[in-house]
Amino acid sequence: MEVRGYYLTHILAAVFPACAGVLLYGWRGAVTVVGVVGSAAAALVIWRRIGPRGRTLHYSHAIWFALLLALMLPAELASAGAPGGVAPWPIIPLAGLLVVILLWMLGGMGGGYVHPVIAAYLLMIFCFEPMLIPHRILNRDHVAAGDLFHSSVPDSRTLLAQPWISRLHNESDATYQEPAAEVLVNYTSGRASPARRQWLPLYGLLRDSMPPLEDFVIAGQPGPLGASSVIAVVIGGLFLLYRGLVDFRIPLIGCVAAYAALLILPIPSVIANEPVWHWMPIRTADIGRAVGITFVNYEIMVSPLIFTAFFLATAPSIRPMTRRGRAVFAFVFGITAAAFQLYVSVAYGPYLALLIVSLLTPELDRWFKVKPLVG
Repeated sequence: MEVRGYYLTHILAAVFPACAGVLLYGWRGAVTVVGVVGSAAAALVIWRRIGPRGRTLHYSHAIWFALLLALMLPAELASAGAPGGVAPWPIIPLAGLLVVILLWMLGGMGGGYVHPVIAAYLLMIFCFEPMLIPHRILNRDHVAAGDLFHSSVPDSRTLLAQPWISRLHNESDATYQEPAAEVLVNYTSGRASPARRQWLPLYGLLRDSMPPLEDFVIAGQPGPLGASSVIAVVIGGLFLLYRGLVDFRIPLIGCVAAYAALLILPIPSVIANEPVWHWMPIRTADIGRAVGITFVNYEIMVSPLIFTAFFLATAPSIRPMTRRGRAVFAFVFGITAAAFQLYVSVAYGPYLALLIVSLLTPELDRWFKVKPLVG
């Protein structure tokens, strides 16, 4: 398959999470995608003319990277901002320009072991993190056609007790709520406050502060455009596997390793005056198997781990060349992603883990050398 066909097939796979994002976030989601991709295409016209590296840039390759970055952003960026506040919309064209500049700096297609999309996103997190935290999602009876900023703050008991797909007859177009990723990382990092209680156990957090798990599997919770529906992400990833464009070892081993690490790594079983930490929390009396496995399911579904494993970690420029090297790469990525999710951020922990683990690819290629066919 030629380069253009290779990346066009990837873009076709990304249509599934992109369509889910437009349905869940309406026209502002579409504006975000078109804005990032359009600004990247305009920047590419200029940067292809700059130096020898400019000739290594390909339109299909750059458009694919711009689409990936757009799917990692919240649709709320497509806003002029509150009166007197800072308008977030300039971040959209900046994202497209940034991914093209980083692609040029890293050597174009096949150059470097740092994924330009990951580098661009983490740089934006460093500069604009408060603006990149999503809080709004369209209600079920206003999908696609509603406006994210015609939102209300419903009673928390309704949000936690009733799945998004069952809520009907909402007066407002959208719902404003605290993202579950922030709730999880505040607890697992020990920063959560028991509030009016003397202590906050893990089962209390899952029962009183987390929405139904199906809101992440199907849809219904604020998140990035392309990672708000796990089903849509998996369908797009399976399409790439069906076309033989990605190695199944990377998403499979990566997700299994992350799941196992989340079962083993220490987390607070209860937060009182100070957190009480435990390794292998499912074996403690305060948590148990049922609560521990439910907690891990939330960690996997809330984070962009599956999106990262299918669409980012499988990039040819950062994955090892050999099968054994890819297996080790995926294993280390999964464990590192789990650690960063627990103690740094659920929202971008997998991205940070992939950035670090991709630097090991040259060593893995050296350890697991490709065997020549002839001596």
